[in-house]
Parts: sequence; C-alpha cells; structure tokens
Amino acid sequence: MESINTKIAHLLANGYELQFENVFNKAFENYKKIALYAGLAILVFGFISMIFAAVGLISFVGVEHLNENTIKQLESKMLKQEYLGYQFIFVLTINSLFSPISAGFLTMANAAQKDVEFKMRHFFSFYQWSYFKELFVATFIITLISSGIDSALTYFKVPVVGGIISFGIGILTVLSSPLIIFGKQKALGAIQASIRLTSSKFLTLFLLLFVAFLGSLVGLIGFCIGVLFTIPFNMSMQYAIYDSIIGFENNGAIVVDSEKN
Repeated sequence: MESINTKIAHLLANGYELQFENVFNKAFENYKKIALYAGLAILVFGFISMIFAAVGLISFVGVEHLNENTIKQLESKMLKQEYLGYQFIFVLTINSLFSPISAGFLTMANAAQKDVEFKMRHFFSFYQWSYFKELFVATFIITLISSGIDSALTYFKVPVVGGIISFGIGILTVLSSPLIIFGKQKALGAIQASIRLTSSKFLTLFLLLFVAFLGSLVGLIGFCIGVLFTIPFNMSMQYAIYDSIIGFENNGAIVVDSEKN
C-alpha cells in the first residue's frame, strides 16, 4: 500500500489532472447524501452556540443591564475600527477550538460516499488529543494569517481586498484538514503539502470553491433557514477535492470512534 507521503511526493513530481466537471459532480452527489443530516447538525450546533453566546453576553453586561439599547450599543461598538482586534481574537479562538467539529463534517461526507453509518458522536471524535492538537495548530495558523490580513485591510478601509486574499488562502490550504484526518499528517506538513499541491491547479480550485460558495448562498432565497441545508455543499466540495487529488487506498470509510480509544 502506497503511503500518503509517497503519494504526495509522486503528485508533486508528476502533477495530476483535476477536471472541474468531475469534481463538481462528485461533490454534488455527495451533497445529496449529507444535505439533510448535515443541515440538522448545523442547526443543532448553531442553537447550542447561541445559548453559550447568550450566557456570555449576560455574564459580560449583567442581566440587570441587558436591554435593547445595550445590545445596540454593543453592535455599534463592534463595527468601529478599534474593535477589529477583538473580533479577530474571537474568530481565531472559535475557529481553532471548533476545528474538530468541522473535521467531523468531512468524515460525514466520507461515510456517506462509502454508505457507512455516521452517528452524531462522531462529530466529537477528533477531540482526541492526537487529532485535536494538529487540527487546532493548523486552523490557528491559517486563521491567524487569513483573518489577520483581512482585519488589517479592513482597518485601512479596503475590506474587499482582504476578503479576496482570505479566499485565496482558503484555496491554497483547502487540503490541510483532510490531510490531517485522512492522511494523518502533522499540522505544518499538511499546510505545506496543501499549498504545494493546490498552487498548480489554483484556477480550477478557485472556480470549484467559488461555485460551492455561491451554491451555499442559494438557501438565503426565501426562508433564510434554508442556508443551513446548502452550506454542507462546501463540505462536500472540500471532500470531493481531496478525493480527486489524493484519493483513498481502500473503499472503507474513515470514521474515528472515540469510544474505542
């Protein structure tokens, strides 16, 4: 069996084909399998996050001071440039801490592709230390650079440029998390391998991820709650990209069960 490192070296040395139509079709077929379950999972996680946010807000301002005017004042403050640093730290922390759950959605896509049962507890499987530390470090580094540049350019009133650069960084690092959870790579190695592999197909990947982004916004039409069930298309696209470039050595789904460890 060819090791993942050998395969990456082979792809870097010899290149690879990546056809837009094939990857898109693979992503769409996968999305049809996970859309409902993934959408419901996002709804549940979103509800839980709202509860924690409400508790945090009450703890911060005090229940006796919590009213409509206080909320409006906080909203207006967060839009000011001097508060961009706080937003940056918040995004950096949340993205890093919840990266294992994002990885869980990729595992769901893999399980759906292989017609293997996926249970809710599997979303938390990557909080095992061996996976968590690599996902945390990788996400921290990527978010630090991406959101850092975005926040800096927003501060200098060129947010569009910051958004474009952040999207570009997202394209180059799209394989990082899959390489960690499927290829068992270390954080820095996964980021480096992702950048080297994706840079040669940047335009195709840009089109794929941009279409996935637009597809996820379809849910905003009509009832906005529909976006919860279109967002998973981004996850299916990321999985399809990894499967098309790196692939899997066998037909079995990779589902980490924390109960076995």
